[in-house]
Amino acid sequence: MTNCEGDPLLIPPREPSTEAIETILRPYRCEKLRWYADNIYTGELCPMLLRTHYSNDEDEKKRHDEMMEKWTNGEIFGDEAWWAVLDEADIFKFGSDWRRIYDILPEVSYPIEFGCITKDDHRYFVRYIEPCEYGEIRPFFKRDLAARKQSDPQAWRDDRDSVIESVGMTMQSSATTTYIIIADEEAFKNGRPRVLYLDGLRRIVREGRIDPERDDIGSIVGSWMKMRDLLEYATLDEKYRVNGEIGKELYQLTEENLADL
Repeated sequence: MTNCEGDPLLIPPREPSTEAIETILRPYRCEKLRWYADNIYTGELCPMLLRTHYSNDEDEKKRHDEMMEKWTNGEIFGDEAWWAVLDEADIFKFGSDWRRIYDILPEVSYPIEFGCITKDDHRYFVRYIEPCEYGEIRPFFKRDLAARKQSDPQAWRDDRDSVIESVGMTMQSSATTTYIIIADEEAFKNGRPRVLYLDGLRRIVREGRIDPERDDIGSIVGSWMKMRDLLEYATLDEKYRVNGEIGKELYQLTEENLADL
């Protein structure tokens, strides 16, 4: 059984009673939020799109609504928009503090693909796997790293860490349990929604903004569905870099791996 950090989430053995809903759940959050919680991640590997900016200017608001319509009606994402789009001004007007979503809808942090284990006749969700546990795929990463170093030794000498972190996107993808698209103020200003790839402890693995000349939301979702590919030009978080606290455990590079040719 995989060694995981934190307590796994036990699947509830039964649905809450009507009385429990009325006295416990309903005061905790509104009907709309409970609807989102019930329907979250209904689609195949599709992320949530969270709108956090709502202009007070009517003309600007209309333009932003049209941009949202365009972003959410694509070929791939459009079929999932009914549950995947969080667009309610009275609930999600967070501004730049997008992490407030976890306070009212923590289900957003659930893994898109749940790993399950069975113990004592109960099924558990596996939220997070320690970086040191990726032993099955790490040899392939090191094989590819050696091949890249061999094919372009000058690039290796010029910027070794960049080469490692580029080849290491397969490892970073494995550490990613969910991703979320943010329609914030900057997204509406420049037409570039923010994409955040997160691990099982809600830490950012990579983040960036969609370049409309190269991608749209549909292509981002499609790349994840087909190959679990991350946005290529997204920035790797410091913790996941070669010398970062997580990166060291994830890549587990030896002196031989790091040596010049």
